[in-house]
Amino acid sequence: MNTPIRNRKGFTLIELLTVIAIIGILAAVLFPGVQGVMKKAKQSTAQTKVRNIAQAYIAFASSGNKFVKQGAWSLTAPTQANSVSDFGAVLSYNSNLNSAELWYVEADQLNESAAFPKQVLIGAAGSQTVDPNFATGSVQYGYHSWTTFVPTPRNIDEKIPLFWARGLTTAGKWDNTNGVWGAEGGHIAFGDSHVGWFQDTASDDTKFVSKKSAGTMSANWQDAVSVGTVTELKSK
Repeated sequence: MNTPIRNRKGFTLIELLTVIAIIGILAAVLFPGVQGVMKKAKQSTAQTKVRNIAQAYIAFASSGNKFVKQGAWSLTAPTQANSVSDFGAVLSYNSNLNSAELWYVEADQLNESAAFPKQVLIGAAGSQTVDPNFATGSVQYGYHSWTTFVPTPRNIDEKIPLFWARGLTTAGKWDNTNGVWGAEGGHIAFGDSHVGWFQDTASDDTKFVSKKSAGTMSANWQDAVSVGTVTELKSK
């Protein structure tokens, strides 16, 4: 007598456990790579943002040899800046760079849950004001991810750092707590609008050309931007 063949349905427990184990192994192997690709993509997006800001400033500075002066921004003093938000207002008013989101990095460790303001200046023409949410950093609306200095140079060249990721210390390292990417590194945009990623500015091949001491290199960004007093614009 022939034994009837039973139709098999489903999987055995051992088979299910085997599949789960294989999926777990694949995830453990692939996940770090996926994370790395995602971080590179976020860094690329951040690089594009700071390049756009630098290009807007260079266009502004190149028209009539203008430069940003020390002082609070207002409609009667539209080329003055005392803060990152003031600097954003200068470029918004003079270069039509009114997208506030350019000044924030989504992957910024201080901004991961923030909802960024959309505009730098709000209000009708002739009565614009800086968006209060852009003017003041907060957990809710984010902290500016870029910083710069005032007064900025009249002469724009490839050796002068114009904007860089928040948290770069004068020792040439990014601060682990306040740095956009922690102590991992950050972007720097230069006067010819090229942008680079730097782990630090303290090694021989990443130091700035010092303007305070001719023929020397320095890890300190202050040595590279002016022979006078400069003030880093704090984001928080």
